[in-house]
Amino acid sequence: MTATFIVKKFAKTIEIRRHASRLLVLRALSFFLSILSLTLALTLSLILSSTPLAAAAADERLEPKQRAVETITEWIVQREQLEASRIDVLASDRRFRVPECEGSFGVDYVTQPTITNAQRANATVRVSCDTSEWSAVLRVNISAQPQHLVFASDLTAGQVVGAQDVALGNSSESPSQARLNEVVGRSLNRPVKRGERVLQEALTQLVDVYVTTTTIRRGEPLRQGAYRRASVDFAQASVQQRLTGDQIGASVARRDLREGTTLTLSDLQFASSALVATTVLEQGSMFDASNFEVQELFERLPQDAVLDQRQLMRATTKRRLTPGDVIRYSDVRMQPHVSTGESVQLTVARGSIVLTVEMQARNDGYIGDKVELSNPESGEIVMATVTGVGEARRD
Repeated sequence: MTATFIVKKFAKTIEIRRHASRLLVLRALSFFLSILSLTLALTLSLILSSTPLAAAAADERLEPKQRAVETITEWIVQREQLEASRIDVLASDRRFRVPECEGSFGVDYVTQPTITNAQRANATVRVSCDTSEWSAVLRVNISAQPQHLVFASDLTAGQVVGAQDVALGNSSESPSQARLNEVVGRSLNRPVKRGERVLQEALTQLVDVYVTTTTIRRGEPLRQGAYRRASVDFAQASVQQRLTGDQIGASVARRDLREGTTLTLSDLQFASSALVATTVLEQGSMFDASNFEVQELFERLPQDAVLDQRQLMRATTKRRLTPGDVIRYSDVRMQPHVSTGESVQLTVARGSIVLTVEMQARNDGYIGDKVELSNPESGEIVMATVTGVGEARRD
């Protein structure tokens, strides 16, 4: 083997290796370009899927049932002017299926709801596809609007809020006790206007309670020095404990109170107006201004206590009364406005002519009653309506 042959052989080997290297580089480059192309395609797909056009396309791919439910909800929202969150279409049963609808869904009431803000309502609707004969009837629940409190009048900063100062903003009903517990007895941080929504930031966190500093007997007034004021978190004081100084000053103890008692409304007895006998009234006595008067009493009145002086006009006693006795309906016998055998002035109207005739009552009667009256001279008997004491009228 000559030197020339060896050199040629070596050169050919180097050329083969160079060709193999080029093939490897080309394959690697081709693989890299494939990966890059795939990455660009994925990125472009993500960008396009976030556009409104892609969102609209996605909406078109909603399940038919979901499309029908959303159509019903939107229809009721527009028709009744309600928030969509209050509407619940009962279509979750897996057995209920909605076929594909190439057109739109139509909705109409089968039974209409009676909608109020304070109460829940329900209705039934018919949903149908306008490109097929398919239709279905579904029930819809409409929840009550969440209730919120508003101020019932203008109030100033520092004023203590009472139950009469708040109301439900979307109902004529009275607030529940639980809602009142959140605000009653708390002071205002700032002035508020009538109709303004009650917000926690407008109210102080602390409320005043009153604690006795000495023993107080039943019936004794709660004087200054017999109690002290303490401030506590409103959540720790019941509404019954959220009293005012004016309430305590206008009351007496309803029961014996020990030192250290946190006063509640049930511990206080307020004055009530009542009609009280001022002299001894024997059974059958007639009431008049000289034997009774109105008094303010710090005691629980009988359920049948007479509170209106007019109720004692022409009334007599059923039993003996002594000074200080509260007059009760069970103690009173009402005298008729017209009594049997008494003279009655009868007024007779005939057009523009009005006559008054003296008659005699044949039976008892109160104002508004029909009674028989007789003419003492002619003996004629007529019916007339009692209009007052010893008076009657016939038209």
